[in-house]
Amino acid sequence: MKGQGPKDVILMHKYGDCSFCGGEVKEERVELDYRYKEKLYIFQNVPSGVCQQCGEKYLTAEVAKKIEHKILTKGKWGKTLAVPVEVFTEGAAA
Repeated sequence: MKGQGPKDVILMHKYGDCSFCGGEVKEERVELDYRYKEKLYIFQNVPSGVCQQCGEKYLTAEVAKKIEHKILTKGKWGKTLAVPVEVFTEGAAA
């Protein structure tokens, strides 16, 4: 792929059928919420297999390693969001 940098590589992977419902899994670019050590990380535009029936997401080992590396190296992030957190109590549902 001439003229493309390492971030521009287009990944295409054959995922097989969904291990939960048996539906067809197709590669899509998704937003992925990832929790690690009580912190929430959001990755956008992640190549992921997505079940067309139940919505289950699958990552290749390569993509999972890149996500883990980004979190563990504590590199510069594109942006930071404030996320409100509420502890649910049974009384709050009434």
